[in-house]
Amino acid sequence: MAYFPKSQIETNLYTNGEEYLLSTTQEIYIGYYYKTSLGQRYTGKIPQDGPNILLQIINKPLDQQDAETIAPSSSPNEIKYTDASLTPPPSPRFIPQFNPTLPTDKDKSLGVFSRYFCKKNNELIYKEINKETFTKLRQQSQDIAWDLYTPQTILWYIKGDKEKTYNANKGMVVSLEQKQNWYGFSQYLKEDYLRYYLGS
Repeated sequence: MAYFPKSQIETNLYTNGEEYLLSTTQEIYIGYYYKTSLGQRYTGKIPQDGPNILLQIINKPLDQQDAETIAPSSSPNEIKYTDASLTPPPSPRFIPQFNPTLPTDKDKSLGVFSRYFCKKNNELIYKEINKETFTKLRQQSQDIAWDLYTPQTILWYIKGDKEKTYNANKGMVVSLEQKQNWYGFSQYLKEDYLRYYLGS
């Protein structure tokens, strides 16, 4: 093989047997290999780790493989590769955080607003969240751990007769607790059924 300076070689790569054949025997190759700036791949971690047998991409003619070229680099010490395996990993998903929704002036005028919550699926852990997080969980957005949490929303009364407001909010909480098996949800809210209460 032709001589390549170190800046033109990507070393210490590894294949599990799904990508390359030995060009000499057409056997599947599993092990270390290195890649040149011309797109050719040879067995061994580095050129000095011989013998260096040319690898052939599975299901791709050898002459077509040899014709592969690498996009020009802006720096002599930097080689740009077009392998799909080098695409960046997906962004990490975020975990719902405590972020309660507060009643707006319109909500205060109406005397009722929506509160949003989620429960961790495998634990009795509850978090009050905002509408945006609730919507992401409900729509199974890819940037949130929607498969680990179940979202729910309840109407929360903040105006009217004090006893009726208390009982209405308690009824909402108890109903959710029973229907969804959200054990301990009322204790999470500290049974504060007059939270945000504005009076009659």
